[in-house]
Amino acid sequence: MRKQIILAFIVLFSGWLLSADCKAQSGSGMPTLSKEQWREDLQYLARELPKRHKNLFHTASREQFERAVADLNTAIPTLQDHQIIVRMLQITAMVGDAHTYVHLPPLDFYPIVLYWFGNELRVVRAVPEYKQALGARVVKIGGVDIEDVNARVRTLLSQAENEWFFLSGSPGLMTRPAVLHALGILPQAGRATFTYEDEQGRQFTLDVAPVPPDPAVNSRLLGVSQAEPLFRQRQAEPFWFTYLPDSRAVYVNFKGYDALGDNVRKSFQLVDGNPTQKLVIDMRQNGGGDFTKVRDSLIPEIKKRAGINKRGHLFVIIGRRTFSAAMTNAIDFRKETNAILVGEPAGERPNSYQENDEMKLPNSRLTVSYSTRFYKFLDEDVPAVMPDKRIDPTWADYKAGRDPVMDWILSYNTE
Repeated sequence: MRKQIILAFIVLFSGWLLSADCKAQSGSGMPTLSKEQWREDLQYLARELPKRHKNLFHTASREQFERAVADLNTAIPTLQDHQIIVRMLQITAMVGDAHTYVHLPPLDFYPIVLYWFGNELRVVRAVPEYKQALGARVVKIGGVDIEDVNARVRTLLSQAENEWFFLSGSPGLMTRPAVLHALGILPQAGRATFTYEDEQGRQFTLDVAPVPPDPAVNSRLLGVSQAEPLFRQRQAEPFWFTYLPDSRAVYVNFKGYDALGDNVRKSFQLVDGNPTQKLVIDMRQNGGGDFTKVRDSLIPEIKKRAGINKRGHLFVIIGRRTFSAAMTNAIDFRKETNAILVGEPAGERPNSYQENDEMKLPNSRLTVSYSTRFYKFLDEDVPAVMPDKRIDPTWADYKAGRDPVMDWILSYNTE
């Protein structure tokens, strides 16, 4: 029962997983094929996906799927390469589970990071050239109201997941000029005029230029606050932990599953070596892996420690980016331990098609993920794993560098 980290929102600045294995690429990473080759790839997708997926037509009907394929096949002669890929992504989004999608190739992007606070989309990080935008609310992209932009971008994300999945996945797509052009938001896949509104309600525009895909851009990004809360620190580390002496708490930041057994052992050495009253496991940025590893390592270690495994002493933080195996493990913590779940609802339906496998399209070599199993983790079919204590991110807290989730946990009375 292996779940792969597949979603775009795991990538630090983009929020979208980018596949680098494409042949016949242009300088921007976009496959360059003949129209006939694209039609061959589309027909391969249409033929193979129903055979490989556990139940491809669980949300959209076969007729709807085939109609979308036929419409794209007809349109291919009039479309550019990136437009074809985005249309393919729309087709897989119709399927309705987040483990089924076309991986986008490496795309140029606008060097800003966007985040939803309720219905406000704000710039939370930016390169120095666009620091004026930091903290501003995005009003328009290319002259199109952000509500319309969001509605179009949502067509690229699984149509049967939950609202927190959309909140997680849409901002990264809004910084891809190729995506915005394919959706008719920009007249071409290049520079774009972003309209912002500052804290005083004044609107202003910036002409933003895209940059090639390069992780080094991360080192140039400026933030909006002087001090970052714990969960926004050490972003490159998949698993780290620290002792908070004032609160007698051990904080564990759990983003990834690699070497989990060793990491769990080391973290509990810290728990046992200090007067620990609280254990906090933060899974807000965990996009998945192998959920059996938590069942085999982390949960048994918690159960061995009666002083930790009781209400008010064990906390698990979840959020919109808690996905796949991480979502499953959040349920495990609720069922198998006395943890209090805190934060936002998780970004995936608990009962859904998951466990992805992959195939390559023959000409473009684009990767297509698809679900191979249906999991029913809860008796009731609910849209999300809901926290016991819900605390949604707010702009005021983010700007001030506060983490209201940790504030609530550390102030929780354990008596």
